[in-house]
Amino acid sequence: MKKPQSTVVPIRQEPAEISANLKAVGNSNVIQASAQLLKGYLQVAMTSYIEQIGVLMTKRMDDGDASISASEIRMLQKESDQLSSRYIDLVVKNIVNFSSVVSASREKRNAPKRSDDWTSLQLLDTDEVEKQLMLESYISAGEAGLADILYGLQRRLEFILKSSVQRKSDNPYSPHVLLMTYSELVDSEGISKDVYNTLCEAFSITVLSNLGDVLEKINEAFIQANVLPDLPKSKPITKSGGASARNEAVSPTEASPQAEELEKKLVANEHKAAVPMRPVTEIEPALYRSLVEMAEVFRTQVGENVLSDGLAVSGKSMPTIELIDTLTELQKGSAISGGDLNNSVRLQIGSSVQLDGQRRPYEEQDEILIDVVAMFFDVILQDRHLPDIVRVLIAQLQIPVLKVAMMDKEFFTKKSHHTRRFLNALSQVGLGISEQNKQIKSAVLEKMEELVARVLMDFEDDVEIFSELCDEFEIFMEQQQRQMDVIEARSRKVTQSTEHLELIKRKADYEIALRLEGKCIPEFVQLFLEDAWKDVLVLALLREGKAPGEAEQCLTVIDHLIESVVRPEGPDAKRSIIKGLANLFKGIKLGLEGISYDFHATADFFKDLESWHKQVLMVVSNVQADVSVDEEVALVSFEDTSSSVSLDEELQQELEGELAQMPEDKFSQQVNDMQVGDWVEYENPEETMMRAKLSWKSNVTMQCLFVDASGAKAMDISVADFAEELREKRMWLIGQEKASLVERALSGMKKRIASVGEEPELA
Repeated sequence: MKKPQSTVVPIRQEPAEISANLKAVGNSNVIQASAQLLKGYLQVAMTSYIEQIGVLMTKRMDDGDASISASEIRMLQKESDQLSSRYIDLVVKNIVNFSSVVSASREKRNAPKRSDDWTSLQLLDTDEVEKQLMLESYISAGEAGLADILYGLQRRLEFILKSSVQRKSDNPYSPHVLLMTYSELVDSEGISKDVYNTLCEAFSITVLSNLGDVLEKINEAFIQANVLPDLPKSKPITKSGGASARNEAVSPTEASPQAEELEKKLVANEHKAAVPMRPVTEIEPALYRSLVEMAEVFRTQVGENVLSDGLAVSGKSMPTIELIDTLTELQKGSAISGGDLNNSVRLQIGSSVQLDGQRRPYEEQDEILIDVVAMFFDVILQDRHLPDIVRVLIAQLQIPVLKVAMMDKEFFTKKSHHTRRFLNALSQVGLGISEQNKQIKSAVLEKMEELVARVLMDFEDDVEIFSELCDEFEIFMEQQQRQMDVIEARSRKVTQSTEHLELIKRKADYEIALRLEGKCIPEFVQLFLEDAWKDVLVLALLREGKAPGEAEQCLTVIDHLIESVVRPEGPDAKRSIIKGLANLFKGIKLGLEGISYDFHATADFFKDLESWHKQVLMVVSNVQADVSVDEEVALVSFEDTSSSVSLDEELQQELEGELAQMPEDKFSQQVNDMQVGDWVEYENPEETMMRAKLSWKSNVTMQCLFVDASGAKAMDISVADFAEELREKRMWLIGQEKASLVERALSGMKKRIASVGEEPELA
């Protein structure tokens, strides 16, 4: 939605008296103090908000909206003043009672669903979908540039509440909570849709767009109150331009104060005793033989020098526990700096533990696992199903997965393993993500990035974290999927309705042509049937289910009209036609009224029709019609084909003809075999790679509807044109996930060693 120019000055306040008092405040009071900081900001912001309502409403008046008056603007501003006071009280209450609100929210989310609860199956109507999309666009704009500070505040709240199971949407300082609280309050007032949209737009312009300063103040307040949890630095993903995701790196960013704080803590922890962790299990002999075989194949492919990473190896072997500690440090360090995917895990470990160009050897089992996991991710990075941005994201999990493999050997044999579930979930959801799908990036991709960051920061020795994150992701995606399904259904309905209308028009043409076969009629009648009455018939055919018999009446009018302009044979036929003229004219006028046809445009038709009737029906009984008749009337003859082909057969013949013209190659076969749910990749006009999913394929016209990851229409293309796009390499068929990511990776590893021995027993 385009925002009108605003005269509101950005809000900056310095509540120094509140901030100064926080130095002596503990955890018990810091939340209440932060609420006062936000309250001070909102009191100023909501004043500007009320002025902004006047700006927007006045603009609507200037744009010619007759429904808006100056008195209505004043009344709306007065009511908004009362709403503002109630709103600020609600926000403060949300923050002060945050711990109990979150507990209740979590209990509600975790409560078992009743088998007779059908509310979750109800779909939103169109207005509700549009409202949600509007609110999400404002939230996304409000959160722009605030990711670090919002995440920091969320983690500080978790630190105070001794809980790590929080959703971003629970954060009481976030644009999401602030706008949704306001939206629910306004909804309860029963205002119109246009006024609601105006209020939300004014709120976004004045309140959400200036949150950064006050959130920084609140964050400083938590720091002064010694609320100092571990906070990773969020990292942008950049691409180096290579064809392989292995050549793509996440660029390190300048460390934030929170990141420096964590880095100091990590350095300090180096001198502490190792925390006891779960025992490292031994690998079963059969599985170990398979892993050794994989490692040997991988070493052959990448070169034997990979084992030393250019370092001299000597001394006593490094215990597995110590190696895992080193991996944990590297893992958390990459969460701060962004890591470097150009460097292998071996090189990263070696650089971390080397001393004067030397390092200790690893245990044999650890050597094997390092190379097997490296091979595992090497296959993943070449997976054609995954978009580049998702491959890079999953590649950041190489060290955590290596730790899992060292601590829990079931990773290789148990399909339901929590870590495998997590990797599979990221892959399945990421299949349709494109870097330029802005709306879906702000929701799903952002959530995926958040979960990966939490693995890097929080995973030490408890693999259950993958189960918790996977469950959280599933709940999140259930909510997202409901909205995507509604949008996709709407896109599909629009496309299907368009095709249905075209088929109805074809049917109308067919019915008219069928009645004109073998006839010779005046040209003005033919033009009337094609230009005016066809629309009447189309509408009647569309309403056939709601108004049965209406289409049949329209066809009867055509029959009687044609009969009345063809010279009758004998007096009885003439009398029959004349007797039905009154009903004919009545039927024509009623039909035209049904489509609001301009009767001035039909004046010449009725004049010509009356004149023609007088000419062909001149002699009735013994009365001579003393009238002047146009002698020059163009006649149109239609050939009598005596065709018995129905409209359905005609359409089928056309379709078969189009398909027969397609080249018999693999591309034509691919599009003919394509199933709903298959993804394709293509380049948009800005030369950015995009993805779209086949949502619907017509059985009549073979037209295909593709939607993007949000469910919105991406393209509408015929099977023949799609095959040509594949042929010219402007589009690529990706398909859909028929096997999970981990199964695909393990299968790829098996193929690599198939020529050197028996396949390993991996699940």
